[in-house]
Amino acid sequence: MRFVKKGTIRLSWPAVHNRYGHGRPLTSIEHHLYREIAAAYGRGEQAAPQTDLLALQGGSGLASAGGIAHPDGTGGMSANLMPLDRSGSQSVFFDREPCEYAPELFARISAREQPDYLVCCYESYPLTDKINAALSMQKALQLNSALTFSIADAGPLGSIMAVDWAEAVRRCVWVACLEQAADPQEPDFASAYIRADAIAAFQLSPHAGELRVAAYGIAQRDELPSGGLTVSELAEDACELMDDTLRRCGVDAAETTILTQAVAPGYVDRLRRRYERVLCEPDNRNLATAAPYYGLASFRASGATRFALLHMAEPARGVGCILVQRVPSARLQG
Repeated sequence: MRFVKKGTIRLSWPAVHNRYGHGRPLTSIEHHLYREIAAAYGRGEQAAPQTDLLALQGGSGLASAGGIAHPDGTGGMSANLMPLDRSGSQSVFFDREPCEYAPELFARISAREQPDYLVCCYESYPLTDKINAALSMQKALQLNSALTFSIADAGPLGSIMAVDWAEAVRRCVWVACLEQAADPQEPDFASAYIRADAIAAFQLSPHAGELRVAAYGIAQRDELPSGGLTVSELAEDACELMDDTLRRCGVDAAETTILTQAVAPGYVDRLRRRYERVLCEPDNRNLATAAPYYGLASFRASGATRFALLHMAEPARGVGCILVQRVPSARLQG
């Protein structure tokens, strides 16, 4: 199944939080239950992924929207307060829960409107003692009249659904794409990259925004190959969708920067062999739903191309993209 839709909605430059700290406390009842479940159903150390294999799920381990639980070898989960990824050099936690940074991030968005909707997109379920991440942000932002909901279980494709919603309702929508790491060594599905905290905040509006959503699309296979997709197959699906999107909008790939995410070893290299401009930032953490918007924040300063193609991919859910175009300042309110 594949669809590509032309868009008309405006997108603000995203505000992101990227200051990783010394470890967020993992002492809530939610983390306690997570560790008990992982100890009961965990499958031990994960084997290193094969070079070109993206298995969707292996063994009998605990699989969740946030990845496969990773026991510490003693039956419990690691409680390291200085969490590191497998390279041993990068923190994966913010000092506070990602949702707690929403007020300062939305305050940095230019040409803000009072939103009719607040949408929270995530792949890894936030283990929080708050009522939930979305309602917590609504309260902190004092958006008493905004309809608030989450888009979950869609992986990194969730923000595309938020764009489609904004196109349908033609109202101002505030979107927070966030990920909340549950364990300092939590792998994603057969990925060598560790899930990390992340949050990107942006506005979708029919009226104001520095970017125009030219098109967006999703491609999902009706039936997955036995053993799951290989890196090459996932990259080929992504390239076919991006080529189709660019072709329908009459945009040259040479005029476009591809903003992708850390999916698996070799995946970004395959895209770079296909396209002239590919930006993956950062490439040592898996920021999942938020990843392309971190790249878009960096793209803002580059001035390299008029177009950016935000790319999302996940072997269990398919690939997606959002094509955006810089809008001249004189036309921002047009």
